[in-house]
Amino acid sequence: MAANGEQATTFISYSRQNSAFVRRLYNDLMAAGVRPWLDRYDIPPGAIWDDAIQRGLNACSHVLIVLSKPAIESRNVHAEWNYADSLGKTLIPLIVEKLEPRAIPFRLHGPNWVDFTAQDYPAALEGLLTVLPVTAAPNPDAAPEPAAPVEALPEGEPNPVAAAAAWKHGNAEFHDGNMDAAMQAYTRAIHLAPDRPEAYIHRGMVLYSLRRYQDALTDFTRAEQRDPAIALLYNNRGVTHLALKQVVQALADFDEATMLNPEYANAYYNRAAAYMDLGRYRLASFHYSRAIAINRRVPLFYNSRGLSYTAQHLYDRALADYNRALELDENYAGAYGNRANLHANTGRMAEALADYDRVIALDPEHALAYAGRSEVRLCEGEYALAARDASTIIGLRPEFHGGYALRALADFRRGKRGDALKDYARAIERDPAWRTVDGAATYLTVCPYKALETAREILAAME
Repeated sequence: MAANGEQATTFISYSRQNSAFVRRLYNDLMAAGVRPWLDRYDIPPGAIWDDAIQRGLNACSHVLIVLSKPAIESRNVHAEWNYADSLGKTLIPLIVEKLEPRAIPFRLHGPNWVDFTAQDYPAALEGLLTVLPVTAAPNPDAAPEPAAPVEALPEGEPNPVAAAAAWKHGNAEFHDGNMDAAMQAYTRAIHLAPDRPEAYIHRGMVLYSLRRYQDALTDFTRAEQRDPAIALLYNNRGVTHLALKQVVQALADFDEATMLNPEYANAYYNRAAAYMDLGRYRLASFHYSRAIAINRRVPLFYNSRGLSYTAQHLYDRALADYNRALELDENYAGAYGNRANLHANTGRMAEALADYDRVIALDPEHALAYAGRSEVRLCEGEYALAARDASTIIGLRPEFHGGYALRALADFRRGKRGDALKDYARAIERDPAWRTVDGAATYLTVCPYKALETAREILAAME
């Protein structure tokens, strides 16, 4: 969302290891009248990161590629500049550390280089400014994190430029998880320009993240009073209604968001999530597909559609979607986990174990992956390994009933009946569903006959 009609023109692609340089560059470009786009400042709360990246690239005419060894090794940086090149954007590599020419991808060799290692930073910045579009008057107030404090305007006079800088600073704090600092930045933006809607929308998402849903709705309403034609506002208010289980209101807001912006993939995605909540899985698949048609490069969209297909027992389609999500992001633990669950529930135990192993390698504290692996090992008769995974679950989430139940089942089968009965009682304390075989059946889905027979024997022994 551009503030005050100012559209970003210059996308910055970089490795996280060059964040300090990039933040300085962004602030200096903003102060000089260039309108750059950078994820930490320009992705608002409530956006889907991959979708926002692609829309940022689509909107900008120039792409700065901050070149360093980590950037050259980054799949994300390569994906960004390759996509930008395919769209005919102007690519400008910025050399920020000494590199062997042969280490730089050949399509980035050319006259557009700006070498920050061959001259001091101010001189390199001055050269860069000569080849970038300057679309605003130079103004130090535009920098979200200026090197020096800016002078305040007379008391009570609105400062929309500084307000935009403040809410961009709030975005950065939000993405860093600093909710108090984000709240302060957005509130400052409101004080600087009370008639602008952006900071209310963003502050509303901080309140949403803090589960202060009614306060969030109040901020969204204030934003709507200032500008009723912002798709992001309705999308974020819809997500808040969903959190309050107000599905009808949520769907109305997602409808408004897509009417205002028919290419708003995030709103279609969230509408699909609402239909998932209602158990309307075919409608959910339809709207996930609409999000994918708009942006085919977002792993989350495929992973979520896979879940909707799984709910309809369309396992081949679900598997294809999980595979596509992993093609786009080979480190997507959630997609590995969902694919593992699919494999487990369709009898492909070796594939399930391999995927649970991948989830745990990516996230060693992923309790549900240990639970899935424990259940598969229980089905395979590997009771000691199943019990070990269950013990890990208990260590990670001592209030989670599943860890105790799985360990009880494994221990009962390997002859540790006393320990098994104690653990099963702990599972019942945490979730009474384990008190009956029918209740246990809602959780034990991988090899239900074998697992439920064990549960039946434990319950009989507890009488």
